[in-house]
Amino acid sequence: MKLSIPVKIAIISGMVTCITWYLLALKMGFYSYTYYGIRLLIMFGFIFTGVFTSVILSKRKVGGFFEFKECLKAGMLYTIILALIVAIFNYVYHTFITPDTIDFFCSDIKKTGLEHRQSQAIITQAVEAQKNSFSSFRLFPPALFSGLVFSLLAGAILQKNNPNKHIVEK
Repeated sequence: MKLSIPVKIAIISGMVTCITWYLLALKMGFYSYTYYGIRLLIMFGFIFTGVFTSVILSKRKVGGFFEFKECLKAGMLYTIILALIVAIFNYVYHTFITPDTIDFFCSDIKKTGLEHRQSQAIITQAVEAQKNSFSSFRLFPPALFSGLVFSLLAGAILQKNNPNKHIVEK
């Protein structure tokens, strides 16, 4: 079975993304708030560059003619595969690499809430929101949405319809 260009690029990008995230966590510390913001920017950067790369290379492979829907398909295929790899890595990261991360951030929220004399209800609500933010598939919807936007943009910019298509189909 031969993999398509967007799938190959997504697998490579997913592996590079995960390695980058891990090395960044080693450098910044596993319990850094800044790490999670930078990690999100890295993911969006890989989605942007990967969507355009997938579309450009797929377009070259078929001789330079690539309709809008084919651009969209290539970009979204790349995004879905990358988002799945990121979700799986997120699960592995929070389950095996740093299993106490969620507890660390939740205790930090409790401590901050108590220092600011917030009610127990507000602290509990903030802790629950923090726990939910560590879901393995939390990044999946924003990744798909940004991939859709970048795919639409790539399709609008890079599409090129074959003027002889009607002749070829006859």
